[in-house]
Amino acid sequence: MKTAKLRIGQTLPQGDWDEVIYAVNAWTKVDPPEGARIALPVYTKEDDFNKLRVLVKRLMRQGFVKFEAADLAGLRMLKSLGVEDITADWTLYAFNSWALKLLSGMGVKRFVASPENTPENMAFLRESGYEVETLAQQSTPLFISLTEPEAQTELKVFRRDGLWVTTKPTPRTWEGGTRYDFSWDPDEEGAA
Repeated sequence: MKTAKLRIGQTLPQGDWDEVIYAVNAWTKVDPPEGARIALPVYTKEDDFNKLRVLVKRLMRQGFVKFEAADLAGLRMLKSLGVEDITADWTLYAFNSWALKLLSGMGVKRFVASPENTPENMAFLRESGYEVETLAQQSTPLFISLTEPEAQTELKVFRRDGLWVTTKPTPRTWEGGTRYDFSWDPDEEGAA
């Protein structure tokens, strides 16, 4: 299965994608394309969590049935709303069979392996009996913060969804991966 993950408004790169996932946040106004999987944000302020719940309910009424959780609060919300097709992004840290078992018990059907995995652990996860997706490309955040980093370095620092994100200037790539996550790519120069 070859998947692409984007933010709303990003252009889908050419390719033969089996699934396209769109990351939303509590303030998302534009609807993703029909049939897409909806990815919840990594962090939502407590004051904005009800806005996110309203957005998810609206998208469900519009026929969206596939969602991706990035944290336990989002996973619990999706389950409480009756969502059945849930995947877990790498930020849920499905790093070993115990984590896969627990998240599976909470209704997760597929897992994205952490970019921190070693080749040996990836082989173990593939043999675990659970559906584990591996990254092929991602601008993996090195830091995500509510406050601006003190010093600017050769790393790429930008604001996204009220958070400060620090990544390497170019995306990381992995051999044999199936997921292309463009959602953490830095915006074009001069873009908000």
